[in-house]
Amino acid sequence: MNTFCKFNIFSKKNLLCFLTFLVVVCSVCYANDKIDLKDGEQVTENENLSENYDEDKKNASSLDVPNGYGGITLGMSVENTKEALKANGDFGYNGDRDVSLLPGENRVLIETDARDFARWSFLEQCWFQFSEDKLYIITLNLNRKKVDYYSVYSSLCKKYGEPVEFSPERAIWKNDSVQFSLERPLVLKYIDLNKFDSLIDESLVEKSSQEKLRDEFLESL
Repeated sequence: MNTFCKFNIFSKKNLLCFLTFLVVVCSVCYANDKIDLKDGEQVTENENLSENYDEDKKNASSLDVPNGYGGITLGMSVENTKEALKANGDFGYNGDRDVSLLPGENRVLIETDARDFARWSFLEQCWFQFSEDKLYIITLNLNRKKVDYYSVYSSLCKKYGEPVEFSPERAIWKNDSVQFSLERPLVLKYIDLNKFDSLIDESLVEKSSQEKLRDEFLESL
């Protein structure tokens, strides 16, 4: 009888220990699975955020931004721009007398004036800047007697969406290659960003070289 009781008690203790061990093992496994699931969810969430960022970046770089007006577009040569201006009377182009050379190598400016045609032209003075025979800035002054800032802004928003930058002075639309802006009082500007940035870099290098020469001269005194 005593032996049976001892065996029974021993079995109950073993069973209790086994059940306790089983509960602990199950708890640890569940916790690990939960952590793995959480990590998996975090990875998936990070992947989704990365994909969304890449998609937004791709969309931003491919925005439909205009690169010119009236048959004249950024990147055109001087001669092609002259021909396009001749074909479009809205600019008031007068031929080679509107063309001038700017300081610096291969820098050309074409300036047109359509104010004499104010009765029917929506343009006034316009400028076309070239570097190395490539049109990289177009500036169009609009006729404020025929159109107003708010009307132009509303039309541009409807066609190209909201600007990426906005201030009381100007609204800007741009992608990786072109910046297009509406500036007060009433000016449209198109900029070839790649060419513009390269000219800025060259200017900074030139300025740095001039400053170095200046310092060397002062040290030699």
